[in-house]
This record gives sequence, C-alpha cells and structure tokens, in this order.
Amino acid sequence: MGKKTKEFVTYWGPSIADWGDGTEKRFVIERDEDELKKGAQGGRKMQKISLNDIFKEGVVTGVDMENGYLPLVLYANDDLIIEVANCDREQGGWHRNMGADEWVFQYKGTRTLNCETGPITINEGEMSVIPRGIAHQNVGHGPNIEITIYTKKPLKRLAPLDTEQARKRMKIKDGKPVMPPVTLDSEPKG
Repeated sequence: MGKKTKEFVTYWGPSIADWGDGTEKRFVIERDEDELKKGAQGGRKMQKISLNDIFKEGVVTGVDMENGYLPLVLYANDDLIIEVANCDREQGGWHRNMGADEWVFQYKGTRTLNCETGPITINEGEMSVIPRGIAHQNVGHGPNIEITIYTKKPLKRLAPLDTEQARKRMKIKDGKPVMPPVTLDSEPKG
C-alpha cells in the first residue's frame, strides 16, 4: 500500500457547478496513489498531439480553400468537432456556419476575425464565440495556431466579463464554492 490521495469523481459539467440535469453527482474517494500511477489495463489511453510540430513553416490552412492545406480535425463526435488551423494572412473568402456555434481559441500568434457584427482581434491566449449564422473571415497576422470547437448546441457564456468577478466565481473554501454555482439558466454577473 502506497500513499493515500484524494480522487475527485465527477460526471457531466464542471467539477463543482450544479448543472441541474441529474448528473451532478460528485464525490471524493481515497485511493492508493501508487495504484493510480502504475496505469490501468485496457480502456482509452491519453495521447498527446503537438500542434507546434504539425504547423511547421509553410503549413497554412484555409487561405483559398483550393490549394494548400485544410484545417486539421483533431477530435469529433456527434455533438462537437475540434479542429486546428494556421491562417497566417487574409482568408480568400468569408464563412457562415449555419449548423454550429464556433468557440475559437488563439493558441499562438494573433488574428482578426472580420465579422458582419464588427471586427474582433484575438491575441495569444484569448478566445471568443462566433454564433451560428454570423459571417466571418480570418485574417492572420503572421504564423499562428488557432483551435476551433464547433458545437451543434448554442453556447451560452457563463463566465463573467469582469476578470475579478471571474476569479471570484472560481474560488472555493472548505471544499465549497464561495459563490453559488452557475447553471445553464443563470446569467453571468460582471
């Protein structure tokens, strides 16, 4: 028997927030850390993907959609698609997704989304959501890596716009959230 450690078991949704859909059962068990570290037999294994290795110089995606490279789909299921791209200059056309919201994350570099609701520049480490039906065009400012998650169900912002309020939303004390948990019915404050 090795050192005992806590294992936090969760189901759908954030690890503490109450989604109110019957899957919010969360519990803590004590486990033998050596048993956890030695690895399970069978099941799905974690694998890593190096975006920096995939997007070497000259691998540019989605510029004219005729020659070159398409965005690379990393993972997908019936509810969402996760893809990665490097559009290092102005895309040769606009895109309107009628079937999904697009969550966009700027992993590396900077790009501007020209959009029919107004342009938005996304810098490294920033993200946004392009709601379904909104036309947009990627304009990369040099090499960059962008991750996009397409989701069939509309995304609702739950994090407050105010960064201090967002940090408060994350705070826990004595194993409980300091602020009431968010729900899909709640509106972000701040």
